[in-house]
Amino acid sequence: MVWAAFGFNGKVDLAFLDGRQNSPKYIEILENHLMPFAENIEGGNWQYQHDNALIHTSNATKNYLNSKNVTVLEWPPMSPELNPIENVWCIMSRKVYENEGQFYSVNALKTAIESVWYNLEPEILQTLIMSMEKRAYNVILRNGKTLNY
Repeated sequence: MVWAAFGFNGKVDLAFLDGRQNSPKYIEILENHLMPFAENIEGGNWQYQHDNALIHTSNATKNYLNSKNVTVLEWPPMSPELNPIENVWCIMSRKVYENEGQFYSVNALKTAIESVWYNLEPEILQTLIMSMEKRAYNVILRNGKTLNY
């Protein structure tokens, strides 16, 4: 499993996760990857978006994020079209496996994932962020039904 996050002006270092995840492990990822990235956001005005997985909505995670003054973007469950990282995963998957790519070791796959992530054009990420207002508007127009984004 891989964890990543990005903002308009950059992206975090990837985190490769081993084993079953839980709130303490998630908090450790946030502390080691998200918070150092967030410290460099100009003006400190940002919101964090994650899905409604139990480890993301646990009291421990909420308390941690509150202690760091992180504003979490509220959004409806079961709506991946409102989370730009889902688009990034699709883009990355296509690039990692383009030309019918096959990987015969975990390390080879990790290397390919890192290469795609670190070479992902900033304009792609910026376009996804800029599309959020339109996505939210379209979900409202569709009375909360999913989009084909």
